[in-house]
Amino acid sequence: MTPADAAAETLCIMPVGADAAEAACTVTRQSITQCCVLDHANDAAILTAWLANKTPENLAVWMAAPGAAAWGAYRGDTMVGFALRAQATLALCYVVPEALHRGVGRALLQHVEAYARDVGLATLDLESTRTAEPFYRRHGYVPHGVAQTWAGLQAQPMRKVL
Repeated sequence: MTPADAAAETLCIMPVGADAAEAACTVTRQSITQCCVLDHANDAAILTAWLANKTPENLAVWMAAPGAAAWGAYRGDTMVGFALRAQATLALCYVVPEALHRGVGRALLQHVEAYARDVGLATLDLESTRTAEPFYRRHGYVPHGVAQTWAGLQAQPMRKVL
């Protein structure tokens, strides 16, 4: 591996604002479409419902909302992961298919949790897909309530004491 290759592989996690909504939307939509097949089974109706509000405009609003904080995971200039915390909830945490199992999700989650602790949160909640549930369990999240179903998708409420 050359030094240039090593630099390209270096992961950088940084806070992002609404100006990164287009890249965040691309990451989110790629992840849902390609990495969450267990959840949507390539069913067009389920995918359409899940992706309907995942637009750059909506992400920009969510990222700019009071109590929100967002991070992008970058390799070079390319966003390969995105996480959004809204109040005491991890609202979004997605990585592109090429970044799966390379520590990107873990790094994003660690940043979100550290920030949540810094702002005084005692717990962090989320709603996990079936695809992501083993990941969250490995990182200390436990079911916190009954799984919900919406538009053919299952969401398991989970919580971690920080």
